[in-house]
Amino acid sequence: MTKHFFTLSLFCFFTIFLVGQTEAAELSSNHRSFLKSYCVQCHGPEQQEGELRLDTLSTDFADPLISSMWAEVLNSINAHEMPPEDEKQPSMEAAAAFAKWLESSLAQAEIAKRATRVVLRRMNRAEYNNTIRDLVGVDFDPAEAFPEDPPAGGFDNIGEALTMSPLQMELYYSAARTILDHALVEGEQPASIKWHFEPEQNAEGTDRLRVKHDGNNILLNDGDNTTEGAFTVVHHDAWNKSIGFRDFKVPSAGEYIIRICAAGRVPSRAEVVASAKSILQTRRDEAIAKKPGSEKRETERVERDLLHFQTDRMYDYGPPRVKVAINLGGTPKVIGEFDVAASPSDPAVYEVRARFTTEKAGVKLNNVYNVPRVLENFWMQDRDEFARPELLVDWIELSGPMYSQWPPESHARLLFDSPNKDKDENAYAREVIRRFMTRAYRRPVDDGEVDAKLALYRKYREHKPTFIEAIKVPLAAVLASPHFLYLAEPEAASESPRPLNQYELASRLSYFLWSSMPDNELFRLASRGELAKPEVLEDQVTRMLADSKNDAFVENFAGQWLGLRNVGANPPTSTLYPKYDRHLEVSMVQETEAFFAEILRHDVDSRHLIESDFVTVNERLARFYGIAGVKGDAFRRVSVPADSHRGGLVTQASIHCITSNGTRTSPVTRGVWVMKTMLGTDPGLPVANVGEIPTKVPGIDKATVRDRLTIHRQNPACARCHNKIDPLGFALENFNACGEWRDQEGHGYNGRIGKNDPQIDASAKMPDGSEFIGVEGLQSELLKNEDLFLSGLASKLTTYALGRELGFSDRDTVRDFVATMKRNQYTLRSLIVAIVQSEAFKTK
Repeated sequence: MTKHFFTLSLFCFFTIFLVGQTEAAELSSNHRSFLKSYCVQCHGPEQQEGELRLDTLSTDFADPLISSMWAEVLNSINAHEMPPEDEKQPSMEAAAAFAKWLESSLAQAEIAKRATRVVLRRMNRAEYNNTIRDLVGVDFDPAEAFPEDPPAGGFDNIGEALTMSPLQMELYYSAARTILDHALVEGEQPASIKWHFEPEQNAEGTDRLRVKHDGNNILLNDGDNTTEGAFTVVHHDAWNKSIGFRDFKVPSAGEYIIRICAAGRVPSRAEVVASAKSILQTRRDEAIAKKPGSEKRETERVERDLLHFQTDRMYDYGPPRVKVAINLGGTPKVIGEFDVAASPSDPAVYEVRARFTTEKAGVKLNNVYNVPRVLENFWMQDRDEFARPELLVDWIELSGPMYSQWPPESHARLLFDSPNKDKDENAYAREVIRRFMTRAYRRPVDDGEVDAKLALYRKYREHKPTFIEAIKVPLAAVLASPHFLYLAEPEAASESPRPLNQYELASRLSYFLWSSMPDNELFRLASRGELAKPEVLEDQVTRMLADSKNDAFVENFAGQWLGLRNVGANPPTSTLYPKYDRHLEVSMVQETEAFFAEILRHDVDSRHLIESDFVTVNERLARFYGIAGVKGDAFRRVSVPADSHRGGLVTQASIHCITSNGTRTSPVTRGVWVMKTMLGTDPGLPVANVGEIPTKVPGIDKATVRDRLTIHRQNPACARCHNKIDPLGFALENFNACGEWRDQEGHGYNGRIGKNDPQIDASAKMPDGSEFIGVEGLQSELLKNEDLFLSGLASKLTTYALGRELGFSDRDTVRDFVATMKRNQYTLRSLIVAIVQSEAFKTK
């Protein structure tokens, strides 16, 4: 088996690079004249700005280094950055003609190189997970098994970056065996359990109460909490407030359900103020008793602090939020987190699922509703008399293992009924292997391929106690095969693009829109030779966008295009931004995903990504944004008030968080994000060895972020890029580092805003010099530059669809996609249809 496996795995490293030779393009007299008139003065024999000399630069565009230099020249001309404003300028016709020749030359060299290179594209972790789900019928978390996939071109599904190592091959084979062990079962259905726990039974709060279930002597803990009737009341989150049960082993491994009968109690603003007033008055009385004569000062202190509880939005509470965690073999894992909105008069039953092994385990619940800890309340939050959302738990149950049928669906999917099942093992093994290989390889398989795997089964059958154990060997080899792990699209013998066959097209389409394998409908169309028809492709796009599996496209494309995977990587510090918490962080990401999905699935004009009169929020985010009337944790479309400053990507908290550094906003990072994402323009790499803002500058400690960057731009090497980048970020300065709106920049205690702190200056200008103010002005300017936005969007979506980075040869194709969008109400659906019907998508 080992020899066969590693012989097979060698194919996974198969990558051929045959670099074709192209003749060097010739500079015409007009092109030489253009360079001499407008470029050589700064990039010639006397000066070489940016270490670039153009009068002697080769035109052998097949050379990667030379082509990258000419590409910078082309980008500078197209962006009107070269020649500089204070130098002699070419006519628009002359600049366009030179740029067109240069783009064409670069494109021709690129096509020649691409036509002689084969790159096999491996499934990334998300695609692997979804494919296993659809192929085998079990959930498998590849993040715990495989290393993170490297991105290229902004995405982690780019073939050239998805390399393979011998260690990864071993990990894939190990994962295959684990998956098949979960999918295939033997023997009778395991007996199910249903353990019921009443936390209030341990009303004394000790950690010694034992409850017996199926031979387990289980520790039941209600924490240091009060009991009200049948409820255990969890006031706040603390190490001694968690409730649950531990020190048990389930009799059989499998999926179990944890049921919680619970309710929430949410105090009104009046109750919050009353509780705070009582605590503050007690503090006052104690202070006066210690220091007679301080009555006036302490009374004023109470009134000042009480005003905080009367006015701050944080006390417009939502329902308590429970976090459910398990501990399995000493390893803790959070398996669920949700709001508990049911009332004490009508508690509800909430469910979460988790896979348990037969290792020692525990279950723990916490009330994780976060009340921001600020100067006025941090010292009273842990007091039970302080009014805050409380979790009321009636009972907890553990039941399972859960099976809707026996054998489970995954088993029946792989080992289906057949006349040969009970009378001819070899014939049945061939049937199982052929069907599994056809689905796993996403194409018909020939007899030779089946015979090879059948021989593997026969070799191991005599050494295995059962048919199931023996059949796992060839099935695991299939899951470790390059035909499964790679989206193999063999190159044609000629240098011209080859049309994908029907099955290859089905895979390319399904991994584009579902990040998973084709379903039966796509296989059926491929087998009939109908899939490549334009009208059929359009119908399939409509069907696939409506399927829940399209959630993977939203998460993987939007998440990487917009940078959502970076939310939480450098979270705002709690001392400066106490309103930021885990629930808000999760909601931020989900808001942007839901917003993108709303525009995608309801054929909303894609320019609403720039500016919209609606948001997609849940209750947590609505409270943060100050939008009233939104209840529940589900995301929904909500019209925004005129003064909310919300609507469009650049107003969303997720974007503000990933473009800040944890302690303050970063107009530079925000400006770069706007240029790359909203304008489709790469500002380039920063100049090396420029350094930071000088620290010994008078008044620097009181300076605004804008003032600090003004100092930075005094360096000419910095100003060249920052004069374009920074203003785009200044327009978003009204949003702090966690996305909350502000009118002033705070310089007080822990970033508090004082009445004399500076007003935000959100005046800005576009790279072309157009001046505007604030986020609304930025949105207006972005809409004026819709072609840049649409081109950038189309380029990114095409990159993701093709699984390769785009080049100069793709620019005309992208322009066609943008034109198609404009003819079809600017919808994302029309862009997707145009991509899948294009030659680039349907050829290799």
